[in-house]
Amino acid sequence: MLAIYLVEDEIIELNLMMNHIDWAGMGLRVVGSAKNGKKAWEQIQTLQPDIVLSDVRMPFMDGLQLAALIQARFDGIKVVFLSGHDEFTYVKSALDSGAVGYLLKPIDRRELSVIMDKAKAEVEKAKLLRRSKEVLIENLLAVLFVGADGGSREQAWRELVDRYPEYEDRKFVTALFSADGYSNLHAVNETNGRELYRTAELLQELLDIRGMEGMVVGLNEHEWLLALPAAAGSNAAGLWEEAQQAIQASLGWTVTVGVCDREGTLREGSSLFAKARQAANERFFAGPGTVVLDSRLHPRLDLGFGSLDEASQPGKLDLSDRERSIGVVSRFFDLARNLRTTKSRVLLGAKELLAAIASERAKYENSSGAAADAEEPAEWTRAIERAETLDEVREYMLELTGMICSQLEDRQQDRHLQLVQQVTDIIDREYHVALTIDYLAGKVYLSPNYLRVLFKEKKGCTVHEYLTRIRLNKSLELLRDKSLKIHDVASRVGYDNTSYFCSFFYKTQGVTPNEYRKKFL
Repeated sequence: MLAIYLVEDEIIELNLMMNHIDWAGMGLRVVGSAKNGKKAWEQIQTLQPDIVLSDVRMPFMDGLQLAALIQARFDGIKVVFLSGHDEFTYVKSALDSGAVGYLLKPIDRRELSVIMDKAKAEVEKAKLLRRSKEVLIENLLAVLFVGADGGSREQAWRELVDRYPEYEDRKFVTALFSADGYSNLHAVNETNGRELYRTAELLQELLDIRGMEGMVVGLNEHEWLLALPAAAGSNAAGLWEEAQQAIQASLGWTVTVGVCDREGTLREGSSLFAKARQAANERFFAGPGTVVLDSRLHPRLDLGFGSLDEASQPGKLDLSDRERSIGVVSRFFDLARNLRTTKSRVLLGAKELLAAIASERAKYENSSGAAADAEEPAEWTRAIERAETLDEVREYMLELTGMICSQLEDRQQDRHLQLVQQVTDIIDREYHVALTIDYLAGKVYLSPNYLRVLFKEKKGCTVHEYLTRIRLNKSLELLRDKSLKIHDVASRVGYDNTSYFCSFFYKTQGVTPNEYRKKFL
């Protein structure tokens, strides 16, 4: 249903239009009214209706002046004029100002319906044209900011300014919004992955609410670029933080914002994006959910760690001493932060530490006759490469070091049985959420394939079979509570799809959940 705004200086006429015309029957809803053009213009800028039905002659600001302001600012709002003056000059002036049509008082309901249909068609046409323009500009901006080569970027620039010359000299500030913990959002809940697309809509809505121009370009599933005209950028105080809060409140996750607050034309898009990316990459050190301005960044030095004291050097670990080993890892990350070195240097040093841990562990494994999983060190490396922050890498490596030290302390026991028991404990606790073999394997620092083999060997069933059995037993318990609906039971044991749960229940029990309640409870 489209929105219409009414402007009439005669109170009786205005009340009649407001209360005695079936606007809903014409697919319209009245969002506001005013008795003169000046007051109407103040409200129209905020309400932004689809159609304005306005008298021509009014005090303070007449309908023609109002229409001129509307057409200059909002090309998607369509104006219909209303007047008691059946004069050619008024009709001509109204139509010349871009009005869709002209109605004479008193209003004929049939004529009103016809002209409203015409106005609605014009609104839809304008929306389609505007969206086509937006899509084209978004595609050109994507090339200008992240195009692979200079030739394609130059071609996009020429096409942009040929079609829309107003962009040639306009300058912009650029912000890169990056969803924090993107891989985890997908792993925990597929719905999160789908709702990531709503981020662009929220950013555009925020700009509209603030009455600010700006273009939002989706770069991939978890990153969005906001190009804000420099003139609007001067009024952007608090915008980045407000956008973060809106996204977290509406969608439930945080974003890191890297802002290139140096103004530049869209022809410089590649350079502006590089600065915004550099600012967003500070998430590795600053943590998630931060706003980083490029102008406030201090350069990081591409330095190695030099000669650490002997106890802290990779290769000098003694995993039989848990406290000492964890201290080595902690000192490494303290030094990494204090040196203000680059992310690549941190990861290089962390990988050297992982190699030292793997080498030292191998000594103990060989002495005990146990065979280590050859894929594990590679999985450790992939884990730290996926980490978004220094603290995540640190936490992972401290956990890993502590776990390996514990495993070696208990090497007289069946190490593999312990790992399988840890996995069953996790399933017993977390059966109600989405559990994957990758997630479980990561918890015990094994490769997924190796965990499958170990679990089958020690438990006599697959991981999936064990998880299914736990969920089934829990569902039988929950079905005893007749206040719970079947979809509630399904959800509580980890099944979002109630039909799938019922099908699985029938296959294992020979009856549906409802039949089970009636027959056995």
